[in-house]
Amino acid sequence: MKRLFFATGNKGKLEEMQEPFTRAGYKLVQVKADVPEIDAMDVEEVAERKVMDSYQEAVLNQEVGSVDYFIVEDTGFYVEALGGFPGAEAAFFAGTAGADRLLKLMENEENRDAYFRTAIAVYMPGKDEVEIFTGKMRGKVPERKRGESHPHLPYNSYFVPDHGNGKSLAENPDLKNEEMHRRKAVNSLIDWLEEQ
Repeated sequence: MKRLFFATGNKGKLEEMQEPFTRAGYKLVQVKADVPEIDAMDVEEVAERKVMDSYQEAVLNQEVGSVDYFIVEDTGFYVEALGGFPGAEAAFFAGTAGADRLLKLMENEENRDAYFRTAIAVYMPGKDEVEIFTGKMRGKVPERKRGESHPHLPYNSYFVPDHGNGKSLAENPDLKNEEMHRRKAVNSLIDWLEEQ
């Protein structure tokens, strides 16, 4: 079984990504990296910088030796009525203001359109190259909090996917299908790995 080193401290992301990789014959090995994120709205830009910084930290801390693939994942939550805010700053916003503050910002907004965008950056130390894989899921911000989110995935209570049954992601804990933003990015990465 091939190993992929995954830099994350977010248990929710790790749990969500583990199953498709295991099914495809890959083992995700968690590496805890605590690197500051750059201030940017674009998840691809954040993920690319974060994979390099996380790899360097993991090597310095002797958490990894020789690796073929080192990955990070970053997801942004983009609300159209707010000009894309909070975007790639979603985790920071949820951690400081609280995800429930989003509803206050949306109080008088008719346009409830929003989307999640995931970027998985893969660093290959042997080639000194980075590849980026993305996934997107469209939906709406509901008028009120709907369901209880995983503590590490706070926006799931504030997002109703277009392709679902009218329930929020928090109300659909088993909705881990091919339409999920993170799953789309993971599937693209797995397809690419199979070609290597």
